[in-house]
Amino acid sequence: MYHTKKIGVFVSHIVGEYQRNICQGIIDQASVYGYCVEIFSSTDEEIPGNYRQGEESILRIPNFDNLCGVIFISSTYVTSNLPQLISKTLEGCRCPIIEITHQHGQYPSIALDNDTGTGQLTEHLIGTHGYKRICYLGNTLETYFSDHRRNIYKQVMTKHNLPVTAQDIYECTYDNGDFEAAAEYFTATGKPDAIVCYNDRMALGMIRALLDKGYRVPEDIAVTGTDMLEEGQSIDPPLTSVTFPTKEMGVHAVELLLSAIHGKELPPITVITSDPHIGGSCGCAAKHHKNPFFFQHEMALKVGQNETTSTNNIHMAASLLATVDINEGMELLENFVSQISGCSELYLCLYSDWDSVSSHIRTITFSEDDSADRDVMLLKFAYKDGRRMHECSFTKQNPLPDYLFDTEASSYIFYPLYFSEKAYGYIAIAYEHNQIICEVDFLSWIMNINSMLHNIAENKRTGLLVSRLEEIYMHDEMTGLYNRHGYKLLSEELLEKMQDTGTRISSFVLDLDGLKYINDTYGHSEGDFAICVLGHALKNAVRDGDICARLGGDEFCLLTAGYSDEEITLMIYKINQYLDNYNKLHTKKYIVSASIGAASETISPDFDLKQLTEKADRAMYEQKRSKPKHRK
Repeated sequence: MYHTKKIGVFVSHIVGEYQRNICQGIIDQASVYGYCVEIFSSTDEEIPGNYRQGEESILRIPNFDNLCGVIFISSTYVTSNLPQLISKTLEGCRCPIIEITHQHGQYPSIALDNDTGTGQLTEHLIGTHGYKRICYLGNTLETYFSDHRRNIYKQVMTKHNLPVTAQDIYECTYDNGDFEAAAEYFTATGKPDAIVCYNDRMALGMIRALLDKGYRVPEDIAVTGTDMLEEGQSIDPPLTSVTFPTKEMGVHAVELLLSAIHGKELPPITVITSDPHIGGSCGCAAKHHKNPFFFQHEMALKVGQNETTSTNNIHMAASLLATVDINEGMELLENFVSQISGCSELYLCLYSDWDSVSSHIRTITFSEDDSADRDVMLLKFAYKDGRRMHECSFTKQNPLPDYLFDTEASSYIFYPLYFSEKAYGYIAIAYEHNQIICEVDFLSWIMNINSMLHNIAENKRTGLLVSRLEEIYMHDEMTGLYNRHGYKLLSEELLEKMQDTGTRISSFVLDLDGLKYINDTYGHSEGDFAICVLGHALKNAVRDGDICARLGGDEFCLLTAGYSDEEITLMIYKINQYLDNYNKLHTKKYIVSASIGAASETISPDFDLKQLTEKADRAMYEQKRSKPKHRK
């Protein structure tokens, strides 16, 4: 039975450390109270192209009626469109909602104090070390946070009556050349005592630029960061930074949500504070928590793993890109699931209309409407505990069919599958022991699947268009018989197939009698009608394998293989009998008849179809000349 106590989480970029830690805290704390977690992750339009509608399909996955509560991590979204749409959708939810945000949110919120740590480090540099000239290195790519931390730095400097000039603030990207320019800028009018950096990545770039210029850190210039990157703690001396309790935020979000579920009133906002971590880059004595050798060894292992992952992704992309059949694609996919670190379960679910074509394409290709029930899902690929399971259809009561779960309480991460504006379905993944190992390369893995689904859907669309073009090229629009192109192509194929078999080939040439008389007397629409009647007579008479064509105007041609003289006579009789019956049953003021000529010859090395057809044509004209003038 599907787990009934569920918490839904909306997050963007779960592959990021901040997002991953919050979600891990949510999963760990939820499991303590017997809840499982469904995480709905998106990329917030950061994949190139027009992906807005595809991203919005994340809201098609959850069944909000089955959620006990929702945690909306709005702080992880870059653009405004998707989080606004999520907020609007959540307004209709009957369950409690907690928001993790940068400031006051729409719902009871948890906010991480991103700025106080920068102020505390500035206080530390002034109070503990007595530094006077302290500079700030900001980031132009993340101006929202960078500006806030710069303002906190300036407030602390003002509080201690320390001047901040234009020469003390510089903002740049993560480019090495920018760091060199920043080092040159800060030291142009004299060496600063310390540089407070927006984050650890900026601090590490700044330290490298200072070392290249011959400065020592911290003996000549102290440097601090923010966010406690592992790389920063592995240098000598370790970087003074700020710890962000992101996992604790997830834990606290669950506690608040459960309080709301039990009817307790919540404060509008709960602030989680960060704490300074004093390393040695500020000038304090500090020891490594871990031998730098281990970090270097871990980095070497990661480089090797990244190389393997890149190779696997290239192999996966190349394999799936050539796939035009969904079942073949699923067979290939099975080979790549084992490459996902820590994956215990993976499911690929498709909407019933995932490969549908547009109404415009259906119209021009005369295709049937392939729309399907939106409440039915197809579990196309299922992988659990190291083995593949059978596919099945299920109603969209829950994101996955009930039978998969039994008594287990796995938490799942859901990713929408889409290409441009077309939504295909979603991926659901669970990790061993509910420990998220969601790495950046998994986004490439999902994009490979998106590309495969897009190619399969496009192949279907192209197939319909090609079939329609072939039909237009090969068939006569008025009668539905083959046209001159179709007759030529199929007759060549027939003759090649019958080569060296000694088969008797028969050619029939037919011409509608009195077409000019019908057109002149009753109008061209009646002439077209008479042509169609003769076409129906031919369709009624021929058998499988015969090639019947309207070559143009009132001229028809029929090619057969293996007919005896009796069968040729019977063929002509059936055509004339059909026309006689038509004339008796209908009240047209004209009769529909045809002149028919036939000729046969056994296949031989010097066989010439053109000569055989000309012989049949002469026989047809001999018959036509024998008829009354108005019927010729």
